Amino acid sequence: MFLGGSYIRSDGANFRGWNGSVSGNVNDWFGIVGDFSGHYFPLANAHIYTFTAGPQLSYRKNAQVTPFVRALLGGARVGGGGVSDTGFAANVGGGVDIKVSNSIAIRAIQADALITHFGGSTTTDLRLSFGIVFRFGKK
Repeated sequence: MFLGGSYIRSDGANFRGWNGSVSGNVNDWFGIVGDFSGHYFPLANAHIYTFTAGPQLSYRKNAQVTPFVRALLGGARVGGGGVSDTGFAANVGGGVDIKVSNSIAIRAIQADALITHFGGSTTTDLRLSFGIVFRFGKK
């Protein structure tokens, strides 16, 4: 389980917020991830929420560092200025987790291309996240 802070630069605005995910590993290198985030731009009372899921591939040959890549699909909800919309979202990217103990790691970076589609318009923004990974099960 990952919990952390997150940043999106979208349409010239800096959105700050949170990112969390839950994953289950099928084997040592393949897992399924559910990812959720909320980002806010207070000056315009605007927000972006995403909810995506999909496969994640991890490289676990180093006991201390685990890089991963993933492609997640789902939805997004945007709002602000009395207007809101729900549309398609995808997160395509990866990151690096650094082991602190058998049950905790630090997500040094997670960088995703956040692709959203609302009302006939598609945008791609960079989403950066950092935080703590809680590891359960097999160590």
